[in-house]
Amino acid sequence: MRGSSRRQLMLALLACSLPCATAAEPVAALRFATDANDQSGLAPGARALLSQAFERLGICVRFEPLPLRRSLRMTAQGQLDGEALRIRAVADGHPDLLVVPVPLASVEVRGYVRRGTSIAHDLAGLAPWRVGYPRGVVLLEGLLVQLPRRVEATSRHDLLRLLRAGIVDVALITAAAGEPGIDAAQLDGLVALPAPLHVAPLFALLHARQRGLLPHLAGVLQQMEDSGESARLRNEAWAGAAQPWSDAR
Repeated sequence: MRGSSRRQLMLALLACSLPCATAAEPVAALRFATDANDQSGLAPGARALLSQAFERLGICVRFEPLPLRRSLRMTAQGQLDGEALRIRAVADGHPDLLVVPVPLASVEVRGYVRRGTSIAHDLAGLAPWRVGYPRGVVLLEGLLVQLPRRVEATSRHDLLRLLRAGIVDVALITAAAGEPGIDAAQLDGLVALPAPLHVAPLFALLHARQRGLLPHLAGVLQQMEDSGESARLRNEAWAGAAQPWSDAR
């Protein structure tokens, strides 16, 4: 490890060797963005894995719920220390963002249509249809860039409302691979397409100033993956995904 990287790691360890901040004694902590609009187990799962990994490194981390587009701008500008969960292509387009090379989850793109609707079961066949998707999800924006009839929604609830109203013909959402689908109570009159339309790994990103942490964080996350601990934490996150963000850490 280079001298500057070693010093950076030691400073981070020293700053966070005490419990995270209290009102009386504020302590510096890494600040990571998390998706403010996520309603799946993806964001809670990533937070659980990263919290455990950083705890083992003796580093405090705080998660700040933000819209995806805003958080990416802030992290790229160095206002935040990292992103909890992103596709690799996000880092490819931002040279100051580094991929932690251990996937925290795999994301599936799932499609929903009105009951009785006959529609293509692959992304290439969606061009004739009005396709709705949540705003700010880079994966979906990239996959759908060539489709002419795209409609953004602010949340999953709004997306399903647009689908029921006939404003879109198919609604696309992202969910953790293996996570149960949307609860039947939310799907009145709607059905899921039989298989995911796309699957991709998701990673944490670090701002380049935290470069010295990269091998240590990756090493701990790989140990957690190999031991099965990561799978357990992801499953627990899926079970609690319906809770508000502040209750599902």
